[in-house]
Amino acid sequence: MKKTRKALLAFTATAALSAAIVAPASASTYEVKSGDTLWNIAQDHGTSVSSLQSINGITGNMIYPGQTFQTSTTASATASSTKAPEVTTVSNPSSSLASIAKQYTGVPYVWGGSTPAGFDCSGYISYTMNKAGYDISRTNAAGYYNMATKVSTPQPGDLVFFSGTYKPGISHVGIYIGNGQMISANNGGVGVDDIYGSYWGDHFTGFGRM
Repeated sequence: MKKTRKALLAFTATAALSAAIVAPASASTYEVKSGDTLWNIAQDHGTSVSSLQSINGITGNMIYPGQTFQTSTTASATASSTKAPEVTTVSNPSSSLASIAKQYTGVPYVWGGSTPAGFDCSGYISYTMNKAGYDISRTNAAGYYNMATKVSTPQPGDLVFFSGTYKPGISHVGIYIGNGQMISANNGGVGVDDIYGSYWGDHFTGFGRM
């Protein structure tokens, strides 16, 4: 009788554990409020900007109050840390700079900003380069241009420079990510743009390798 009871208890516990493992969790949603960005929504829900874009089928960073976003496909997706992404320093910085830079997509633009709370263009460059393993101090776009070795055939992780965007001379810098695109911090926040598009193409200056 004791053996039968023990076997029944063991079976019940195993069944309960299996149910907990396979039971689907419901998706979570969020309604956009005034002042929200994809970055802060992602941080508040323990996910990434790229995941939000993928789940909701959007490609840009523009959002509007009243929009409803699905923030996860399962409850487990919201259980991860809500801290700003931390990146481990690596030994091959040039090969990882582009992928590290993408992790901060959607961070808002802040003049003089140099942390994931807000970046300007040169603050974004110095922060991501140091995360990728470069030992480099912050300077402005022209300073990076002067430091870089100019290249005509860029690779992901090279810098791309623009002139005359808001002042004469080298005035903006981004990170080349391939396929004619860069990621940089501009007035719309950290995002991806076509280097040869209607605006940036008019100000394009060249590529540099650190």
